[in-house]
Amino acid sequence: MSVIRLALAQQPAPDDPSGRLSLLRQWCEAAAADGAHLLLLPEMWSTGYAPERMNAAHAWGDDEAILAEISQLADGLGLAIGFTYLARRDGALRNRLRLYGADGSVALQYDKVHICDFTDGTETALQGGEGFVCADVELGGETVRIGAMICFDREFPESGRSLMRQGAELALVPNACPMREDAELGDVRLQQLRGRALENRFAVALCNYPAPQYDGASCLIDARGHLLAVAGEQAQLLSADLDLTALRRWRAEQDEVWGPDAQRPSCYR
Repeated sequence: MSVIRLALAQQPAPDDPSGRLSLLRQWCEAAAADGAHLLLLPEMWSTGYAPERMNAAHAWGDDEAILAEISQLADGLGLAIGFTYLARRDGALRNRLRLYGADGSVALQYDKVHICDFTDGTETALQGGEGFVCADVELGGETVRIGAMICFDREFPESGRSLMRQGAELALVPNACPMREDAELGDVRLQQLRGRALENRFAVALCNYPAPQYDGASCLIDARGHLLAVAGEQAQLLSADLDLTALRRWRAEQDEVWGPDAQRPSCYR
């Protein structure tokens, strides 16, 4: 049996940016000591997803010193680290996820495609990415095909389907919104995400902000849509194991029924 351990840092971003790296180091060290192979942070952790910080003054270029420091942290602990930040690219601002591998190299980089048009204009100044990407990432001696959706992306079936077509086994979802907000329907967004995992036969790891900013519910969902682990509302470091052997066996079995041969892309217009 081949198992990878994920750590979901359901933690608030510090108000003082100078304390950001020390907190990240603390969580990474705790995750590594617990045997984790990958740690994921909530959406736009560089700014805490605060509207007043969604501007060029808080954006990071590729030469930002903290990026090199996080790379060194990943390499030193042998821990993959996935985090989103406000990125600066050719004069434009983007909502970017960067995943450093356990050797400190950039294993995956993705810019959020679906930009939210909130009433406060939080994201309207951002430029959307060009498409969804996957990469083969070494985790605990296993090569795992990983893709990403950032928050609002998961609302669109096309996001998950694009990753599925690229062979994704695990989708990372940095998040910044309520996951249990609907008093009548309950945790409808969690149920939606379980469906997204099932229909695309990949696992999903979501990391959200705790209360009072949002309502937690960071979770790991397997490729059958089963909820393997879910956090409450409070800040915590949630660890969860994903059985890759079982995931791959089930995917192979289901491909015979609803795999590529069963699909009719010419009708999906």
